[in-house]
Amino acid sequence: MLAPQVNSTSTSFVAAIRNWVRRCLQNHRSRAEFDACDNDEIVRMASDLGLSPSELRDMARRGPDAAQQLLDRMAALQLDAGTVAKKQPAVMRDMRRLCSHCIEKKRCQRDLVLTPDSPIWQHYCLNTDTLGDLQREAAKGL
Repeated sequence: MLAPQVNSTSTSFVAAIRNWVRRCLQNHRSRAEFDACDNDEIVRMASDLGLSPSELRDMARRGPDAAQQLLDRMAALQLDAGTVAKKQPAVMRDMRRLCSHCIEKKRCQRDLVLTPDSPIWQHYCLNTDTLGDLQREAAKGL
């Protein structure tokens, strides 16, 4: 008897589900670790990050991927998020905060996948002005 053939679509689907489950478990563990912190630890962490304790709690509740669209948009714009985070940590922190609270996440993700070069995102993205500034700085070599 021949072994059943597994096509690449079903293999990638299974891999995607496996990765999703791993991320969910990791997020759950991260939230549990954060929830185990006492208030003094949260105040210290928030201070180190330049956030208020309530902002840090809110970001922790949203999870580590809450600003993934920002990183994807920066990549589409050929902006290096790591470089921006090193050179301008407050700017990067503010952009992440805005992105994590955005109500247009589904629209943004769809636009990133379907039409990453279209400027339509500039009509709803809370980081439009900052990303434009960063692009102009990058073009000048700053």
